[in-house]
Amino acid sequence: MNKPSELETKHSWMSDTAFGTLLCILSDTLFSVAYVFVQLINKVPGAAVSSDWTLCFKEWIAAAFALPIFLYLWSKGKASLPSWRVILMLLVAAFFCEYIGIGHHVTSYQFIGMALGLPIIRTITILGCTILGAMLLREKITSLKMVTIGVLIGAVFMFGFCHPKPDEKAAEAPAAVAAVEQTAAETSAETPAVQPVAEVAPETTPVTEAVQEVPAVKAKEPVTPKYLGYDLAIDPFVFGFLCAFITGMGYAIYTLILRVVLKKANTATDKEGKPVQPVSVYFVVSTVFGFGGLCGAISLLSQNKWDWSAFVKVPTICWWYILGAGILTFFAFYFKNLSLRYATASKVATLSVVQVLLQVIFGILIFGEPTNALFWGGAVLTVVGILLASKTS
Repeated sequence: MNKPSELETKHSWMSDTAFGTLLCILSDTLFSVAYVFVQLINKVPGAAVSSDWTLCFKEWIAAAFALPIFLYLWSKGKASLPSWRVILMLLVAAFFCEYIGIGHHVTSYQFIGMALGLPIIRTITILGCTILGAMLLREKITSLKMVTIGVLIGAVFMFGFCHPKPDEKAAEAPAAVAAVEQTAAETSAETPAVQPVAEVAPETTPVTEAVQEVPAVKAKEPVTPKYLGYDLAIDPFVFGFLCAFITGMGYAIYTLILRVVLKKANTATDKEGKPVQPVSVYFVVSTVFGFGGLCGAISLLSQNKWDWSAFVKVPTICWWYILGAGILTFFAFYFKNLSLRYATASKVATLSVVQVLLQVIFGILIFGEPTNALFWGGAVLTVVGILLASKTS
């Protein structure tokens, strides 16, 4: 008698469509909190933690949770090792998700911020999954799905444009100082019209000297972007946008590959004619995270001339942040991969717009990022888009 696989459960209390939607929303909520920890690492004064360091340890911490669970299920016969073809597909998916996706994801935040970077990433992911899913997986593009995608893309664009460029705040201080200096100059020009008494003149402090004593606030010089250890002659803000675009495409390809591996309908049989168990989500998570952490470690060492001290030359607070991010990432990826059994790649990508809404809110509450009417318009469209997406199969 065959033992049941790890996920052979009946959801009599909820339809598969609703269950897939719930898993997506839960996953994206956990992702949002995890990336708050990542952004907190970037905010630590003097830490200078690279995206490769974050990628390396965040993924290895998550893999440390997934692998023991898979080994336990495998020892009990409730999970099995997939074929070499599936393992190869997982490694390819890991490369696009971990190194191409998450590696550039963290970098984009450093140059354009969390509230602006994520809307761009999710827009590219939604479009990529929809177009490539229709071309490669023959997923249907219904009128309802097109309306849903249009509503959510409108939402992410509103989120993106409701925030100024990161360097605009830095420009405000020099502008204010310039205005003060101009006012002081005008005042000093008018002052000589009143002639002081000759005996008192030596004791009077000129206005111009008082103004000169106030040091001018200089604008923060832009940081030269580095890629693979090389300085790039490109505007930092543009570089952040490019990293966000690359991230979105990496996530789209990852989602499509995982949809093929983890789809619920599995009628394949082995040589003895017995049904093949679905690929364990825990095996997927441990494989993807382990490979992703390895990519981050190799990149970190190569850029630091194979200096192993690069792994530990960070403040202690960063280790606590990365521990929290790693644990949340494990649960987030688990629910996301599980949702691919019940939802198409385009739906999973579409519902990920929940991350945009949550991270913009976190950016406002935690990091003091500004907001306006566009934000609230995007929030309303996000809720409408989620309700529409929950109706798609």
